[in-house]
Amino acid sequence: MLRSMAAQPPLLFIFGFGDESDQVKRFRFRTKVTGSTDLGRLLPDDVVRHRLVVTPESFDGPPPDFGRYPVIANMITEPEHSAGLLGSLDKWLSALSQRVINPPAAVLRSTRDQVAERLVGIEGLHVPRTVRFRANDREEAARKLEGAGAVILRRVGTHGGDIVGLFGSFDLALQAVEGDGEHIATEFIDYRSDDGLYRKFRVFFIGRHRILRHALIGDSWMVHGAARTKFMAPRPELIAEERAMFESENPFSPRVCAVLEEVRERMGLDFFGLDFGFAPDGRLILFEANATMNFMPNLFIEKFEHLRRCYGPAQVAMMEMLGVSPGR
Repeated sequence: MLRSMAAQPPLLFIFGFGDESDQVKRFRFRTKVTGSTDLGRLLPDDVVRHRLVVTPESFDGPPPDFGRYPVIANMITEPEHSAGLLGSLDKWLSALSQRVINPPAAVLRSTRDQVAERLVGIEGLHVPRTVRFRANDREEAARKLEGAGAVILRRVGTHGGDIVGLFGSFDLALQAVEGDGEHIATEFIDYRSDDGLYRKFRVFFIGRHRILRHALIGDSWMVHGAARTKFMAPRPELIAEERAMFESENPFSPRVCAVLEEVRERMGLDFFGLDFGFAPDGRLILFEANATMNFMPNLFIEKFEHLRRCYGPAQVAMMEMLGVSPGR
């Protein structure tokens, strides 16, 4: 049963600053600064929660006393640059009887390559072949991507459109690999719509709820937030297309919803985001699924005020997941 805020014991949110080896990379991307989700910002100010910020040094001594917290939310969501923190935190939390939101072990299983392996075989979902490799593993990687055509090359643990590049073949991508660091090569699937534009959808799963976060449209295959102001803003018909989805009680067909629910079941996370497009045959194309994606919408662009519609449902979903009642 949900408890009122007055009777609710404090929640505990655990944040982290990434593994020591990645400190020099903090200033390049926000996900590398903290490795943590922004979903905590959904809670009203009068929901009492305590914050525990951990660093590698935090685990040199005994764990803190977690006894007063019936719900502990792991907000460390980047599985690559926070792998050490997550592994140590799992040793602290796995023995507890309290409810742990997004257990560290589950987050560690949300790397791009592991997610692709977990989601393959879902009817109605096209999972591009995804290979994780080092320079000395290139022959095995090439075998797995044989016949893939164009591939997207990324360094492991990068987000926000930070890619090495899109290459016409894996052999060409290999020429761009520098050093012995780990890379991710992903088969590129062209998802242009009939009008020649690219549409990227983001859905958030928070507890049992599913919330549309955006339907971005651009003229380049790499569609990110900048497409909203640079490409969509001067095109009223594209704004109207996204707005119609936000105003609909059911923006996706039952077939698409069935795919989304199967993704939820297989991911094993209490909250996470999913980015996807649509293939010409109607199947969803997996772009990525993880808990590190930013949620908080830009509420201050007048042309896109429809985005505010996702905020309320997400707040309700977050509070329900954490066992907190609005109480008003």
